[in-house]
Order: sequence, then structure tokens, then C-alpha cells
Amino acid sequence: MRKRIILCSLLTLIFAAPLIALIGRIQSVRAAADPLTGSGSYTGYPLPPGAMGELQQINQQIDKTEAQTLKMINTDMSSMVQIQTLGKLQLFDRSLSVNKNEACSTCHMPTAGYTGASQTLNETTVAYPGSVMGRFSGRKPQSYSYATLAPVLHYNTTQQDFYGGNFWDMRATGSRLQSPSAEQAQGPPTNPVEMGLPDSACVAYRIVKGQYESLFTKVWGPTIESIQWPANAEKICSTPAGAGGVGPQLSLSAEDRTRANTVYDQFGLSIAAYEGSNTVNAFTSKFDAYLANNAQLTSQEMHGYQLFNGQAKCNTCHLSGNASGATGGAPADVAPLFTDFTSSNLGLPKNMSIPYYYENRPDQYGFVANPMGVAYVDMGVGAFLSGAQGSPVPDSEWMQLAPKFDGKMQVPTLRNVDQRPYPGFVKSYMHNGYLKSLKEVVHFYNTRDTMCATPNDPNVKKTCWPAPEVTANEDPTVGNLGLSDQDENDIVAFLQTLTDGYTTSNPAVTAKIQHNIREIRKNMQQQEARSSTPSRSHASAN
Repeated sequence: MRKRIILCSLLTLIFAAPLIALIGRIQSVRAAADPLTGSGSYTGYPLPPGAMGELQQINQQIDKTEAQTLKMINTDMSSMVQIQTLGKLQLFDRSLSVNKNEACSTCHMPTAGYTGASQTLNETTVAYPGSVMGRFSGRKPQSYSYATLAPVLHYNTTQQDFYGGNFWDMRATGSRLQSPSAEQAQGPPTNPVEMGLPDSACVAYRIVKGQYESLFTKVWGPTIESIQWPANAEKICSTPAGAGGVGPQLSLSAEDRTRANTVYDQFGLSIAAYEGSNTVNAFTSKFDAYLANNAQLTSQEMHGYQLFNGQAKCNTCHLSGNASGATGGAPADVAPLFTDFTSSNLGLPKNMSIPYYYENRPDQYGFVANPMGVAYVDMGVGAFLSGAQGSPVPDSEWMQLAPKFDGKMQVPTLRNVDQRPYPGFVKSYMHNGYLKSLKEVVHFYNTRDTMCATPNDPNVKKTCWPAPEVTANEDPTVGNLGLSDQDENDIVAFLQTLTDGYTTSNPAVTAKIQHNIREIRKNMQQQEARSSTPSRSHASAN
């Protein structure tokens, strides 16, 4: 550990010169790629070759899913299925972005475990472009698979740790709507580098003008129909945010602003209802079948499972239903979530392939995504708790804890971690996508503490690793596990048993899922009485 910290400054100096040259080349490419202005003005980071074609294919799949789901509107559905169907339509609705070209699902496709389904972007930029092409966020799209099972963010004084929330930095706390997933869903539509609507009320406006307004009214009542929209509403909602991340706001009366905010809450709760459904939280993996005595793990998978709970220490954070070290006996949880809903800093190196590090000057709208440029350091949960990101911190006493959580990111579930559109498809892993396969992930956990002599060491990711982006609060549990190459492969084999779809259903866990849905339905009854809150126009959704 001491060697890693001492080498950080040296590695920064060694890396600086080639990085400056790289930035210059990138800026030259950007300027040359501006045929509309002829002046070389900055229009954002260019897409890697091949990415546009993949994004178009993804959006074609989204449009197909939306069209199929729209057919359900006039069918006989229970109230539960109605709200889930509404949430699905919202997730697959590209009109809910400023340029009507990006849905929530553009970055969260079912075939990729509800994360990014562009192999080109996974291999290169990691982050996905927003509705305003050329704008990228700073992190990998996080899967929302099983995310609805996270509790409202809270601090456990005994464990001295935070539990719950959504997003890599936990800032979708759930404290306002009592649903972290609902509050997470409210982030991307108004994030300038994602779906990019300038005003949260534009969501209500686009729904009213869309194809499923009747279903929204059936689920939530007539509030959305009562809003009086200004004549220039479409123009406002089609204008991206500019300087300071601020865009034009719809001119609404106080009463209509309250109604629009209520609709925005209903929008988030509908999405959470779908994300909490059996479709997304299926519990139909081979491992679930094994727990139900309906399948047998191979000898390799079983050995990987034993290592997961023992020498590899994976179970320390990714709870498998057995105590760490257990290799047999009945599991304590028949539907383990493979997360403990805390956060951790694993010492990942900075991923300089993410465009966010180079978005440090105004684009054609005057928007600057990252004024700090390459000097930016992602502090994760610590940045949220400090208030530096602008997201509200529910408890002011939490802010003094921020330094203890610098560099920490939410521990994700490992369910569907290997789900992919086709064999050989490249996914990116961890919050910054630095690792490109499960083998690399396990190898990193196993050998992280072995430092490379230089950032350009030919053995990077093989026998050594670059310095971590954040050295504070680094998790000492992993890093030197002593696993063999075969051990690593066996753990990967076990992780592959966590992909849903091995069986068609798992009735044993239905009650666990339905509990969350009932809580969401309870919130439905509270919306009309909700008092006016400020427009949530500039939420960040990384």
C-alpha cells in the first residue's frame, strides 16, 4: 500500500507529457470535425468510428419495444400491470430527451444487463453520448437490474457506513419519494450531458403530446391534463442547457408548476414500478435454480462459488446468502442480491479514455461539462456528501463524514453481470469502465497491489496495475488474494451462473419483489397533496 501511495506523484509526472500531447490531438480532431461552423468552434467530443451505427441499431430496438408496448394500452390490465407498463413506455420513449433522439434505455438495454449495449463505446469512451451529441457524462451507465431493492439511504452508526440509495455515488437517496429508484429515474431527463431537457416540466409536456397520455391519466389521474402550457413550450423543451448548465424554463403559474412537479414524481415512481417488476428483477438464473434444488453447478462453478465465499473474499461486499468462508450447507437467503448496498474504493486507476476529462470548454450552446478538465478527480460518494455536486444532502450532519467516503462508489449487484447481447460482446466494468471483462475484474481484485513501474508498462493489467485515481479510503480487503489463474477462471464461471433467463420464473421470490411495488403504489396516493417544490432542472445522472 505504501509503495502505491509513494509512486502516485512520480506516475503523474511521467504521464503528464504524453497526456498533454494527446489532448492536443483530440482538440484538433474536434475542431476539424465541425463542418457546420467552418470556424473550428467546439461541438463536443467526437464519437468513435462505428459507434453511431451501433447507437442507431439500439434505438431501432427501443422504437420496436415501444411500439409493441403501446399495443397494451387499451387491453385489460390490473392496476399493477398498468403502472409497470407505463414505466416501461417511459423508459423506451426517445421523445423524453431534448432532441427526441435518446431514451433512458439507450444507455440501459435489457440485452446487456440493463447497461450499455454498444460494444464500441464500452471498449472506448465507456460513457455514452447524450441527446446533444458530443456531450458525455463521467461514468459508465450503471445497471438498474435489482436496484429497486436498495433501501432508502441511511447511515448506520454502529457500522459507521452508509447503506442504500441509487447511482454510483448514492445521491438518489430515496429520502423524498421513499424510493431511490424513482429518484434515480428523475436524473437523466434533465442532465445536460444525458437526455438534456432544460426543465423537468418538459417531461409532463412531452407525455401530454405523446402516445400514452391516456395510460398516464388512467394510472395517476387528471393532474397532467390540468396544466396550462405556454405557446412556446415545444421551443423551450427543444433548447439544450447552455452556460452553467442552465436552460430556458417554461413559464408556468405557481399552480401549474406544482402540478408539473407532481407529474415528475409520478414519472419517477412509474419507472421504479417497472424496474421492480418480475421482468427486471427476475431471479431466474442458474444459481437461483441451484438454490431451489432444480439445477446442479458444475465442478468449476462450485469451486468458483466456494472461492467467492472464501479465499477471494468477494462475499465480503457482494453477499451471496452465506457467511464469508462458508462452503456448504443451506444458504441463509434464498434470493441473495450479491451486494450489501454500501460503497467501497477499490483503488481503480483513472480511465483517461472517458471524454468527460476533455470537455473543459464551451460547446456550441456555451455549456461546459467539466471545467476542471484532466485535473478532475472522481470522489464518488464523498463528493455527494460534501455537497460539491449540487445534489441535496438529506441530513446536514452527513456532510462532515464526506472525507471518509472520498473515492468510494456503490457496491453493485453481481446479478446479470455477464448478461450480454451475444457471446463475445465486450462490456465495461466498474464505475469508470476501466476493466473490460470479468476475468480482468477478478484478476484486478487478486493482484491490485502490484504496482507498475510506469503507466506505459507492457504488463499493465497482466502482472501490475497503474496508481489508483483516489488513494484515500482504499479497501484493503482485496489486492493480494493469492489466487491461481485457474481460480480466477473458476470465479468467472460462477459469476456467469448469475445471469437471468436460465429458468422462466421463480415464484419463491415474488413476495420480495411485490413488497417494493406495494410501497410505490402507496406513494401514488400521496401525490395530489404534495406541496410545491423547486423545479428539478439540472440533476446530474452519472
